[in-house]
Amino acid sequence: MSRLVPIGIAAFVAASLGIFFFGDSGVSAFGGLSRYEKSLEANVESLKLRNQELQAELQELKNDPDRVKVLARDIGMFSPGDTVVKIVGRQPRPESYAVGDLLRMRRPEPTGNVMFKEAALGGVAAVLVVAFFATVVARRKAHGPARR
Repeated sequence: MSRLVPIGIAAFVAASLGIFFFGDSGVSAFGGLSRYEKSLEANVESLKLRNQELQAELQELKNDPDRVKVLARDIGMFSPGDTVVKIVGRQPRPESYAVGDLLRMRRPEPTGNVMFKEAALGGVAAVLVVAFFATVVARRKAHGPARR
């Protein structure tokens, strides 16, 4: 029984380290979170630049009524008395900008990690059972069969 405690502790530590390094909340998952953080930071920077561009465009629109008229015509608004000529077959202009990328963290399916954890803990249980029976067999050999 005295051998069982160190073997159990060693098996538990080995399983815990395995789960720590390879589990869904371990070191490998940390790398994925770091990459996700960097992509979010890049997205924030691009949105800040786009915000500055839009602020400059807003100031320009506030100060230039002719530009407002041109943009209004692009979306189909005309002043009274304007002559409208539509060209058949012309494709509309594509949107000039897209507002930011929506980045969502994609979590991997937990099935592989759950199986790993179950295997690691099952292995610890198996080692403990084998160590227990090995201790019992060693005692019986040393003291002879049990008397009742």
